[in-house]
Amino acid sequence: MVEVDVFWAYAIGGSCAAAAGRPLASASAPLDTPHFTRTLLLLALVWAPTGLLLLLRHPSWETMQVADNFAAIPPWLTLGFGLTNVTQGIVGFLVGARLLAHGRSYAAHISWLLGYFAMFFVLLYGWDGRGYDRFLYDRDMFGGVAWTPGAGLQPRAGVHFLTSSVARTLYLDGVYLLPPLLYLIGRWHRDDARRSNNPQAARSIVDWAGLHLGLIFGVALGAAGFTALVTHQLFTVTGDHLIAITIAVPLSLTVLWQGLLAPGRPLQRRLARTLGL
Repeated sequence: MVEVDVFWAYAIGGSCAAAAGRPLASASAPLDTPHFTRTLLLLALVWAPTGLLLLLRHPSWETMQVADNFAAIPPWLTLGFGLTNVTQGIVGFLVGARLLAHGRSYAAHISWLLGYFAMFFVLLYGWDGRGYDRFLYDRDMFGGVAWTPGAGLQPRAGVHFLTSSVARTLYLDGVYLLPPLLYLIGRWHRDDARRSNNPQAARSIVDWAGLHLGLIFGVALGAAGFTALVTHQLFTVTGDHLIAITIAVPLSLTVLWQGLLAPGRPLQRRLARTLGL
């Protein structure tokens, strides 16, 4: 989706940097490394086309039900969408590389997880509390009828989205994107673990790829779900989505950081052991 892909791209670039580990940390010029070259190729040749395919085939869904059709999308937005799918990944990679260079490997992982957190929060809550509602509605299932509040939860929507035309395009994108992405991240994690001979050196590429997915759908999605619930509760009090989001996001992240993710906290210790940090 246009509204979330900038965060997703950042997360992809950042996760590639974190997976590269020590060779990237010691590089004097991160942009001259093979890790950056391969990350850039992944962003430009694999990741960016998946978003453009969705925008062309399902413009209303890809814009979170804002645009009625592709012609309604300004050309500058289409161009910007294609560009930021690459540039934001570069930003994520550079932030990760800078953190690694300063010996902050845990922060490098938190950086890309924040990208996925932002992506999931927009998908769940959006800007009006109906991100999930917009996500679950494919107008092709309803004769082209435009989305209205609650449409994503009506009969033949919701769970039936899994068999929709949008979902089939997503599956195609997944088949194209996930194997090279997970292979690259899994391989770099494995190589870095073997290079440093840490306790995780025996873990395979598939194991590292599975761990990466676990962090995305466990830590990032869990944090986004918690924040969306807090935002909803604050909205019932304030009656304003913007105010609720402005308060809930920093409040929730602070609670999660202090309670689980700060150095020495339970989840941080578990992540450090699992990632071999």
